[in-house]
Amino acid sequence: MIEYLLWIFIGSLYGMLIGIIPVAGVTTALLTVFSMGDYFLSDPYLGVVFLTSIIASCASADSYTSILTGIPGANTTAASIIDGYPMSKKGEAGRAIGISIFDSTVNGVLYGLLAFALLPYYGKVILYLGIPEFAAFMILSIICVGFVISKNIFKSLIAISLGLFFGMIGQEPSTGTPRLTFGWDYLEAGIQIIPIISGLFGFAELYDGFKHKKPNLPVIQNYKEQVLQGFSDCIRNYKDMLRGGLIGFATGLLPGVGGAIGDFLAYGSTTAKYKKETFGNGNPKGLLGCEGANNAQKVSSMIPTVLFGIPAAPFAAIMMAICMYFGIELGTPSLLDNQQFTNSLLIGYLSGTILVAIFSLLLMKQIIKLLSAPYWIYALVISLVIIYANLEYTGTWRDIAILFAFSIIGVVFKKYEISRPAVLITYVIAERVESYTKQSLQLYSVEELISRPLVIIILVIAIGLFIKSFKHKGFSYT
Repeated sequence: MIEYLLWIFIGSLYGMLIGIIPVAGVTTALLTVFSMGDYFLSDPYLGVVFLTSIIASCASADSYTSILTGIPGANTTAASIIDGYPMSKKGEAGRAIGISIFDSTVNGVLYGLLAFALLPYYGKVILYLGIPEFAAFMILSIICVGFVISKNIFKSLIAISLGLFFGMIGQEPSTGTPRLTFGWDYLEAGIQIIPIISGLFGFAELYDGFKHKKPNLPVIQNYKEQVLQGFSDCIRNYKDMLRGGLIGFATGLLPGVGGAIGDFLAYGSTTAKYKKETFGNGNPKGLLGCEGANNAQKVSSMIPTVLFGIPAAPFAAIMMAICMYFGIELGTPSLLDNQQFTNSLLIGYLSGTILVAIFSLLLMKQIIKLLSAPYWIYALVISLVIIYANLEYTGTWRDIAILFAFSIIGVVFKKYEISRPAVLITYVIAERVESYTKQSLQLYSVEELISRPLVIIILVIAIGLFIKSFKHKGFSYT
């Protein structure tokens, strides 16, 4: 028990430290965990508690950078800048931090309980699903992540095609013969997920961090009084706060649709309610209306990951890979009957959410000092840890070559706004898409497939989203 408490404390503090680094976010925080994965092999549940405490604390701490500097701590907190940063510039940084702490903690605890406490009951529903239903879910996931959020059809197709291509490199499942390896034996076991995530997100985000100028940090006066004022704002406008969390939770369930979109939808719902008020100039309602959406989205993004093995966000894909390294395969229905696993998820997330709030109240002066440090220091340390994690596979130049290739792809895709989450999530589910689709076609006739109502409902939703994405873009191909 003491060891569990220690790693919850370490995970919460570590997640907070990474969260306050500009544009780093939870994806970068989890990438570095690969380097210490061996420690948790003897007790994988200790690793799960550590992971979820990092996710929870990082989700809250991301906002402090956005509020204090105007630079997103992660893309999921971009909406917090709109009114949070103007509050800081007006001398209300403490009040904005108070809103962030209260909103993030309440929504994190509320939706953490809702998601993880009910996980065992979700398992009973999954028992009624067969191979065709899982295949339909996979198709819906690809539609969501590839077409719903991308700006044009060509970029969507590029992202999905590359994700499927990378996911199919290795061996053909039924025969075991090499496939798409181009004669390179290094690829016969497939492309490992660590260099893909490290390149697409880790180094691409670190590179982007150098573009931001060093911010002028606010001087916080009357910190305790302002924090309490922020708490009061949330209590007085609790409906707006909880609505934002609900929107974040709902959008996080769909692959690729959560994140920044959930936050901006929550922010938009608040501005729509108060049409006579001005936003963007430091309105506390604008901040509290979107701040908790990020925490709720992090929780809900883990649900399809645990239930179906479909990561709804990049960080969930990393979590899935790390858990597999620990010997826990997410997406396995029997896993939901494992009380120790579900308890580890719940305890880790709730503890991380609460501890980061306590750390924030006690360490805000130290947080501001960390934010004033040169960015290259953060980038150098994180880069070295990521490189070390990538060398854990074979320890040869080939690991670095693959990492370098995906780093280039990550930077280029970020510049030209080609969905990197679509590439990653499609890569992760590529093997299952192929497996479930082949089995469905081999084991079921067309008549049997169309007689399964859930399959038809899911496919109709997928087709509807696909068509709607075209209409929403106005058939834009640029």
